[in-house]
Amino acid sequence: MLSLKKIIAKSRRYIYGELLGEHNSKQIGDGYDFAKIRPYEYGENIRRVDPYATAKTGEIYLRSFYESREVNVEVIALMSGSLYFGSKELKQEKVAEIISILGFSAVKNSDSFTLSLFNDKLLERTKTTKKESGIIHAVEKSLHVDVLNSRINYNALEDYALKKIKKRSYLFLVGDFLETPKLKAISKKHEVVLIRVRDRFEFSPESIGEVKIIDPVSGDKSEISFTKSSIKKYKKELKRADLKFESYLKECGVRLIDWRD
Repeated sequence: MLSLKKIIAKSRRYIYGELLGEHNSKQIGDGYDFAKIRPYEYGENIRRVDPYATAKTGEIYLRSFYESREVNVEVIALMSGSLYFGSKELKQEKVAEIISILGFSAVKNSDSFTLSLFNDKLLERTKTTKKESGIIHAVEKSLHVDVLNSRINYNALEDYALKKIKKRSYLFLVGDFLETPKLKAISKKHEVVLIRVRDRFEFSPESIGEVKIIDPVSGDKSEISFTKSSIKKYKKELKRADLKFESYLKECGVRLIDWRD
């Protein structure tokens, strides 16, 4: 299993080593990002007077700035039993890495960050933070969830996103989404981005013959044959299911990011 230190180090390199776009509000106010110079209006703050423009025109001009805008970043990680699978690393570790990247990105932009861990119910909700220590704590929590024999209750998830997350947020749903979530109502309240985690073997399985498997969600045992013909059929069904899923997300106005190794 990837260690917490490795995940944090990788995320820091990714976030602080890249020039990421900042988000400025277009609302004029008392922020720090310069917007324009405009004529003074009665009652306005004279500390914003621009001496050069005022001296040049003989009329009082003010400097205007964009209103500083704080983004509320909410991440809900769907901790189903199916995350306990991976040809190189567990999907649960990939979810932890995504949480880390989203968290450090929020910290970099001075945004608030909150993580919720969810399966058939809310497992944990971290305290809202703007500090790196809070992000590290959240990532650690996601790595230590026992996901085996767990499934997602999408009705409970919908209720949680609508009633418990009261402030409109950038809501990131992270999981493998082997089932279709209920997103229509959620996407009307929040700006929703869905991050789908997949293992390489899931979208491009190898012809390895017959193998015995244990379903990490139900615990059921079965035998599956990975032959060229069965793989061809599987890929065809996967493509059909993906197109249907992506069409549903488009209908809901939800953006999709596929996270693969």
